[in-house]
Amino acid sequence: MYWEAWKPRYEHIVSQLGLNKKADENAARTLNGLLPPPDPAELKKLVRGRECVVFGAGPSLDSDLEKLERAGYLSRVLVTADGATSAVLRYRNPEIIVTDLDGDVDDQLRAWRRGSWMVVHAHGDNIQQVRKVVPKLNERVIGTTQARPFGKLFNFGGFTDGDRAVFIAHEFGASKIYLSGMDLSNVVGKYSGKKDPKRKFIKLEICGELLSWLASQLGAPMVNLTTGGKSIRNIPKKVVEGATPLPRFRRGASRFYATCTEGSEKRCR
Repeated sequence: MYWEAWKPRYEHIVSQLGLNKKADENAARTLNGLLPPPDPAELKKLVRGRECVVFGAGPSLDSDLEKLERAGYLSRVLVTADGATSAVLRYRNPEIIVTDLDGDVDDQLRAWRRGSWMVVHAHGDNIQQVRKVVPKLNERVIGTTQARPFGKLFNFGGFTDGDRAVFIAHEFGASKIYLSGMDLSNVVGKYSGKKDPKRKFIKLEICGELLSWLASQLGAPMVNLTTGGKSIRNIPKKVVEGATPLPRFRRGASRFYATCTEGSEKRCR
């Protein structure tokens, strides 16, 4: 994502939510100073040319996970948005966690110790969490900012953890991106934590607008598998019904699994 393409979107969001740009920049400097050298090439290897499922923390998440497991979708690359990690961990470790650290951080760190990558986002409201958590991450971590990127930080686009996870999957070359738990409705899911409902709903509207833009203008190949919630403009919705499952994996495994895409069957356990 070029900064020039993202900047107008960021400026509009700042206006909508009354964000403090200086606070965002200060948080970015804090994160930049705590991160080890980034290795985006290794992260790209996990995603490029593969199908990904991105999990938001919407109220349909538990139901979606049950259906997706039966239909074999959990053998793809799994990308979790913050609090959604806790739900996905009941099935297996996600490959990538995209987080601003306001979900269950203990679950996220547990997944990281098992092999997940963490993409940690800094903004004006989470500096204390960044200072507390990031020093524990000495590998498989990348930092992001919603302001102009610099140093060790990236800006792949996106604002909420959910849409930012989709932007990241597209940036790293996913062949297809399935959305799950992306209700974007007027109900806050239990994995979203305690939020100001009014402000949360505005953020969900922004999420939908950004995903629509990513699909229509930037060509991201997305399919929405979310059971309920709102439709997202420019993104086709698919109903997941009973399907012949792909190879199933043991729940609670300590390592994440390779995706069972063509040519990778030998790596599936």
